[in-house]
Amino acid sequence: MEFDFLMLPGGVMNPDKLRNNSEAVAFVMSFVNKHRPIAAICHGVQTLIETGAVKGKRMTSWPSLKTDLMNAGAHWVDKDVVIDHKIITSRKPADIPAFNDAMIREFTYGRIHAHLPNTEGYVTTL
Repeated sequence: MEFDFLMLPGGVMNPDKLRNNSEAVAFVMSFVNKHRPIAAICHGVQTLIETGAVKGKRMTSWPSLKTDLMNAGAHWVDKDVVIDHKIITSRKPADIPAFNDAMIREFTYGRIHAHLPNTEGYVTTL
């Protein structure tokens, strides 16, 4: 079965279980390897950390994961939504409207702005 994009939910317990499940981590890694869009909100970034795909990426998350992302090589910023290449991250439930807008743009159109063919090499903070 093929999927076009992935959204990793937040919360505390589910992401913690996913990051400790080798099949879940491999599933997320398959999206990374295929350069497919991945969105993660709140603690959802934990599974991305396990893939090693956050190194060098500009990202945001629930504030308590700042150190985890930085230790994994990501550049953490405190913004409602951050998009780096095809990885969309958001901090918390209050950011859901901006997070949804970013996911819709990336997942539906495969690009952040109409004049860009895709997000390869493109980093933005909304």
